[in-house]
Amino acid sequence: MTDDDSKLIEQFESKIRKLVDLYDTVKCSNSELRSLIEAKDEEIKRLNQELDRQNESYQHLKRSKVLEVSGHDIDDTKRRVSGLVREIDHCIKLLNA
Repeated sequence: MTDDDSKLIEQFESKIRKLVDLYDTVKCSNSELRSLIEAKDEEIKRLNQELDRQNESYQHLKRSKVLEVSGHDIDDTKRRVSGLVREIDHCIKLLNA
């Protein structure tokens, strides 16, 4: 083996070591990013559940405001309740048809 061959082999080994080091670095970075993605997915899931609870709470609040009765709004409230009952009856008729 000549000096040129030895130098080529040393350069090749050096480049392989650098490539392996770079691979290890990228592998570690990839693992960290995957962990971060999993954490963000969990946070998104939690926030979506909270959003669903808040939307449900908001819908309940809207329904309660429709039925809210104050002293001078009794006639108006009766009309709204009657309208809701008619709407429910209409829906039941559609379901039974």
